[in-house]
Amino acid sequence: MRPRPRALIAAALTAVLISGCAVGTPESQSAEGEITVALGASPVNLDYTSSSGAAIPQALLYNVYESLFKLDANGELQPLLAEDYVISEDRLTYTMYLRQGVTFSDGTPMDARAVKYSLDRLDEWTTAPGGLLSVIESTAIVDDHTVNVHLSAPDNMLLDNLAGPGGTVFKPGTEGELASTAIGTGPYTVESYTPGTTLRMVANDDYWGGEPPAERLTLDYYADMTAQTNALLSGGADVGLALQSPELLSQFEDDPAFVVHEGTTNGEMVMPINMRREPFDDLRVRQALRHAVDGDAVREVAAEGYGAPLNSLVPPTDPWYDDRPDPYPYDPDRARELLAEAGAEDLVIDFKVPSLPVYQTTAQVVASQLRDVGLDVRTETLEFPAVWLAQVFSGHDFDITVINVVEPKDVVQFSNPDFVYGYQNPEADEILNRARTGDPDDYVPLMREYANLVSDDAAAHFLYLTPWLTVSRADIEGVMPNLAGESYDMTQMRRTTDQNTGQDGS
Repeated sequence: MRPRPRALIAAALTAVLISGCAVGTPESQSAEGEITVALGASPVNLDYTSSSGAAIPQALLYNVYESLFKLDANGELQPLLAEDYVISEDRLTYTMYLRQGVTFSDGTPMDARAVKYSLDRLDEWTTAPGGLLSVIESTAIVDDHTVNVHLSAPDNMLLDNLAGPGGTVFKPGTEGELASTAIGTGPYTVESYTPGTTLRMVANDDYWGGEPPAERLTLDYYADMTAQTNALLSGGADVGLALQSPELLSQFEDDPAFVVHEGTTNGEMVMPINMRREPFDDLRVRQALRHAVDGDAVREVAAEGYGAPLNSLVPPTDPWYDDRPDPYPYDPDRARELLAEAGAEDLVIDFKVPSLPVYQTTAQVVASQLRDVGLDVRTETLEFPAVWLAQVFSGHDFDITVINVVEPKDVVQFSNPDFVYGYQNPEADEILNRARTGDPDDYVPLMREYANLVSDDAAAHFLYLTPWLTVSRADIEGVMPNLAGESYDMTQMRRTTDQNTGQDGS
């Protein structure tokens, strides 16, 4: 979507905002060739094979590490480390033809041995991407640049999953070092990481794709949106990615120094309902929660009306999106009736909320609406990501929570019993299995059937499609227009003008 300007508030208000936060001054702007990016949630470490949390692949995938394939800004599959592939007639063997002349950042060749090593390790992953590729039964090296990938069953999702973290090609023998060291084939290498604060990357001078567009990328992480915004206003940052407080965007309106980019995402703001616990295993209780919470009202408050409504965990960019009416529209009276039928009028709800501001705002609206139908909602804020991931995502210690789910085509996670939802439905699993392994022509309609069944089961509340809002200084180009995958793809970002004069630096 074409970038568009937005309004700048009065200089006095800007000064007040800046004075309240210890960020840089205009004199501390990035050096020539360096781009500083302001972000929210930070990675717990650098290992997305064993540590959950979207922030790790957001920072590293495509920028430092590369996968066999890539999803572009429109969600279309593109070759990356695999230049081409051939599928056998029985759809059980994929022959991958690898890009030649590629090395890891330490000079080690990226070859068939590295691909085999990486795919063979998938069953050791403790995070979701490994499970998505459990269909891979074995791999075999054909020659230095050709690998056969053998499947236990046909899988119509294989290539898409190989475009995500699970398709990453790692240097052989590095599995014990991934939390603190990232040796990839991408255009940047990790120089240093201070957890929760700053991730510094420098250009990979030997990158197979040519000279990287920036000499250095510095990713600074901020605990709240005001600090992130102040970093932009003061010159402490060149780009603000994934801004989650749209009300602050007005500060950049009509200022020629900034451009606001509004695009689409595959991110869904979801209220998972823990079906492992009673009475949430009762469909009537889950239906009541869906009827009790107005997703549009949540979106108006938490996202300033940006984004779009959702009726399932399928964004409009997915081919099986179904623009059908929400099966559980906002209806508090119906919610009360269902709670009475289930004998749950006096239900006490344990609502665990991540600490980021967007989740806090979302939770305030959700809790208020649940209380309006007579429920006793007890909210608890958990530090995000570490504590929330340990207690809620992995420990399943919650009744309801809220989270922005950002993995592409992530509706399939409802059939992962270890995922946060705790959803179990053999009928849904059977439909998903037919979608993945059956005739490719039946793939889309079966996935649509699967997604609609999950929504009809009220396995979660789908609050809204999150917007992709980014602010950049006017001399920065190549900011990703949409978020279609799991990577904050910064491989095209570059500075085009002299930041001090505003004139073309060429």
